Amino acid sequence: MVSAGIALSPYIAAKDYSSTEQRKRSLWLEFESAPIDPGDAYFVRVLANAPDPMLIDIHEEIAEVTESPLPIEAEWMRLIARGQSRDGSGLRSMDPLGEQAESGPHYLVRLPQGLSETSLELFGMFTYEIRLGHTGSRWSTAQGRFGPALRIAGVQHPAPPLVCSPARDQFAIRIRAPYATAVHNGRNVRRRFPRTSMWAVLYARVQQTDAASWRNLLLARAMMSPRQESMDLDADARTLFGEGLFEIVQVQNQLRQLGLPDDTPLTALAVELFTDPLPPDPLGQSLGHARMLRVSPLVPVPDQC
Repeated sequence: MVSAGIALSPYIAAKDYSSTEQRKRSLWLEFESAPIDPGDAYFVRVLANAPDPMLIDIHEEIAEVTESPLPIEAEWMRLIARGQSRDGSGLRSMDPLGEQAESGPHYLVRLPQGLSETSLELFGMFTYEIRLGHTGSRWSTAQGRFGPALRIAGVQHPAPPLVCSPARDQFAIRIRAPYATAVHNGRNVRRRFPRTSMWAVLYARVQQTDAASWRNLLLARAMMSPRQESMDLDADARTLFGEGLFEIVQVQNQLRQLGLPDDTPLTALAVELFTDPLPPDPLGQSLGHARMLRVSPLVPVPDQC
């Protein structure tokens, strides 16, 4: 295996740039070359998984996992008759890698069985076993189907999508988004006060002078924090929301400084970053010096009622 990365679906925005679609993200692996034999393929299986240590309480103890051997029959003795049809022995013990890219030996990695794109387990790390093996297109015994194993630890699939929810009243614009919640064996292992930092970003949506397209101009950034009542009610709740606030008066002043009317349409998004370390202005002058965990799609801010 040469490298790994994240494949993204195309960036799609509304015609008036008032919102963007959630991009589909998938883990891909790159190998030195594709299988030489067209009847072979790369196969993977999950050996273990654990929450990301950057997200959990430092005092949380995660038990060691005994990695299971490849679940195929020993086949100490087997009778094979002439003309016997293929029976797919051992074929379901591992999962074939997904679609191969046109540009080279890059393959998508499907999510582990039982998980979806929104599963909280995706905030964790996985240990994978990779083997080159015969596909179902050819006859093979279970013991002869796969080659030697390559064990890869610390594999991370894309984190679950981040959703940003803006609200507006006559005094302020509030942006709400959920913090990352690490789980292990179905149990919430998130620290009571999150180990990530959530930020709200507010934009003014304006049309180009030639009316060819719309643009979003940055107005302000605000650090979000958990609401105290939410933390007091249920510290073990799977969903903990952060909230950021922009005062209407300040927003109007910023619009006037840009020569824009007070009723200029606004958009917003949320960004979640790791806090180790967290520079003073991670989305401004220090952009690029803090690791981003996830970014929400752009959403419109409701007009004032």
